[in-house]
Amino acid sequence: MAPPAAGLPAYPAVVRKETPEEHAARLQWFREARFGMFIHWGVYAVAAGSWRGRPSGAEWIMNTAKIPVAQYRALARDFTAAKYDPAAWAQLAADAGVKYIVITAKHHEGFALFPSAYSDWNAAQASGAKRDLLQPLADAARARGIRFGCYYSQSQDWVNLGGGKGNTTPWDDEQRKGSFDEYLAKISLPQVREILEKYHPDILWWDTEYQMTPERAKPFFDLACSYPNLLINSRLGGGVLGDFRTSEQRIPASAMLGRALEVNMTINGSWGYNANDTNWKSSRQLIRNLSDIASKDGNYLLNVGPTAEGVIPQPEVDRLLAMGRWLKTNGPAIYATQGSPFAKPLPWGRATQKSRPDGRATLYLHVWDWPADGKILLPGIHQAALSGRLLAGGAAVSSTVTGDGLDVTLPGAAPDADVSVAALEFERPIQILNPASLPSDTGASGTLADPGGATPPK
Repeated sequence: MAPPAAGLPAYPAVVRKETPEEHAARLQWFREARFGMFIHWGVYAVAAGSWRGRPSGAEWIMNTAKIPVAQYRALARDFTAAKYDPAAWAQLAADAGVKYIVITAKHHEGFALFPSAYSDWNAAQASGAKRDLLQPLADAARARGIRFGCYYSQSQDWVNLGGGKGNTTPWDDEQRKGSFDEYLAKISLPQVREILEKYHPDILWWDTEYQMTPERAKPFFDLACSYPNLLINSRLGGGVLGDFRTSEQRIPASAMLGRALEVNMTINGSWGYNANDTNWKSSRQLIRNLSDIASKDGNYLLNVGPTAEGVIPQPEVDRLLAMGRWLKTNGPAIYATQGSPFAKPLPWGRATQKSRPDGRATLYLHVWDWPADGKILLPGIHQAALSGRLLAGGAAVSSTVTGDGLDVTLPGAAPDADVSVAALEFERPIQILNPASLPSDTGASGTLADPGGATPPK
């Protein structure tokens, strides 16, 4: 993966023809989900981050190590998926509190995890796996009430004829052959059609938009629009806005002003399996990322990178299960919530809210830094709360309206070492009456995004 490069042409915005009500109904499940699992799996997992004894990246290793096409194709025989257990993957997602899965049906290496009539460079024909790897996961996820999505790299393909001319300078004579437009018409677009017809994904996750002019993007967009419930992200190119904005490895400073947001991030520093990368983010970091993203009305798409045998690394499993344990208690503050009523992050943590049909509202206070005196301020809120409680244990939380806002008194010690949540109930929607009293931006959202430093492109 990689964010669109600076300097890409700005094309007129293209959106699906639908009413605002139709658009809202199509996105409702996505806006309520808040938490998804990304899976980067392909032949790059065989290399496991090294080429000829040298660390060379993960899912981009063919590019970064300049591996010739013939040598790279030979790796596929060791892509066995011998320990792949789609039911276990789906159960892990369920135990983590994940509401949807997105898996790399085809990454930039051009290798498809599904049988394809348009390229033999796929799991069923070219690899040691010798089978379709998507359908079992789609079935297992849906059996657990988890939505299923497919990632597809439409404009980069370093193996298939004509595809190696997107964001790269070809390093192999094979990649110089063929026409990019013929690749789009004869491989890329037909494979997208196969994915939609075979697996009926809830999300089609494009990546990347290099060289995707409006003319090149239109057949892909028209095909997506022929599926009335399908969601697409913002990386098709050619001016297509998509149904939600994609932010890679960075949590924006604020919400997207009405646009749905999804922040996709890694647990270590790599998307694909990389045996050399042990820079694991802590479960606290991941839980606080989820809290921060939800407060900005966004979804958190958190990645795992399985081995060539199909094993999700244990450190990733452990962290996902820790998030699931936190969500069992604090899920009401994440799922089906709206972003914070405060324009900026609060010095003690974050907030989300939930509106109710009777006009009442719940404000969830995600307390990262538990105050020694038990008191926090909600600046600009001048309406009394009907009641308050901690989600963990249910202890009462009191509050008083003052000139600066709502003073909240928390009971005892923090019930959770990572993020403790208090819920305040209000008779009417929450209003901020004195925005000038809001605290300055702490900058926490920027430092949260990737404390390990720059991440190689996806």
